[in-house]
Amino acid sequence: MKKLSFVVMAIVLVLHASCSVKKEAPLKREGSPLDGRLASFFTLCAKDAESGAKVVQKHDIVKMLTHFLRMDGGGKKYYLLEREHISEMILAVTEGLYSDFILINRHGVVVYSRENDDIFGKNVRSALSDSPLARCFARQDQDLYIEDVAVFPPGSGRYGIFVSSRIVVEDSFHGILVLQAGIEKVEGYLDGKTEILDYEGRYRISPRRELIMTEHPLYERMKQGASGSLSADGKRFDYHPFEFRGIRWLIVGER
Repeated sequence: MKKLSFVVMAIVLVLHASCSVKKEAPLKREGSPLDGRLASFFTLCAKDAESGAKVVQKHDIVKMLTHFLRMDGGGKKYYLLEREHISEMILAVTEGLYSDFILINRHGVVVYSRENDDIFGKNVRSALSDSPLARCFARQDQDLYIEDVAVFPPGSGRYGIFVSSRIVVEDSFHGILVLQAGIEKVEGYLDGKTEILDYEGRYRISPRRELIMTEHPLYERMKQGASGSLSADGKRFDYHPFEFRGIRWLIVGER
């Protein structure tokens, strides 16, 4: 009888401990719809960069454009010789999402830009050293790199996100393809009271364009890389992190 009572007591204690563990288990934060849309956007950009790079590699476009650049001194007419293959590259990515397609050879020289004649033949390591193109080129060891929101060309007011992919032909590095995506697509996901900061507290995407790259006045009160909320001037702000392949954002919304 005593043995039976001991067994029953042991079972009760185990069940009690099990219930206690379940009650104390932390709840996972549900991702917001915005998280899913941002992840889909970046996944699409990454896929497009990979698809475009495959076309460039298949036709060895960087090598040919580098050759034509030397022959023609940077004139635009040499693109006619590769127009069909370049068109194939452009068709390999999502229509309407990118404001420019840029090819940089292994020496850091821009050998193609669909929209910006001024950067033809320029070396991103010298003439464009403080640009998102230079930062993409510096990550040439990565199969895919995403550069956070920046203005390019300088002074143009054109803010973009830059997605670069390595060009490798027969195990030899030939350069990179850079897709410049305007921030308008991401802006379309936001309501009028939501903005995006980087982990240094600077606005990266905001309907108030004049604030981009300036620091949010409440950033010092936010926990980097964590969700939270705070109040200021009679307003409440919620924030939570979003990360994707090196992009590290805080999504801040007034509620």
